[in-house]
Amino acid sequence: MFDTFEGVKVHVRAAEIVAAFAQCEQWSGQPAETSASGIVTATAVGYGEITTVTLGSNVGADERQQLALLTERLGRPLQDCVIVYKDICEWPHPRMKGSTSFIQFGIFQEERA
Repeated sequence: MFDTFEGVKVHVRAAEIVAAFAQCEQWSGQPAETSASGIVTATAVGYGEITTVTLGSNVGADERQQLALLTERLGRPLQDCVIVYKDICEWPHPRMKGSTSFIQFGIFQEERA
């Protein structure tokens, strides 16, 4: 499953986006969680959204469904999104029982007019 995301590149303006985002007022929506995933979106008023996706190595059908719903919401494949950070961690995620590693990445979307 991680092979899908290993080739995803962090956007060239990622540091600028994250720095600008950190200065804006933020709040988070309810996370979509399964036993091997977590997806949460934080909004910066007047700037946009960053959706953080965390996937454990023990992904299954529930996680694939969450990713399909996210892709539908974004309106494009995850690989075509503006990725502002990506980390692959080679240790078990503390909340995801049975994982041996996990990936976390952030997707940025500009505020829609």
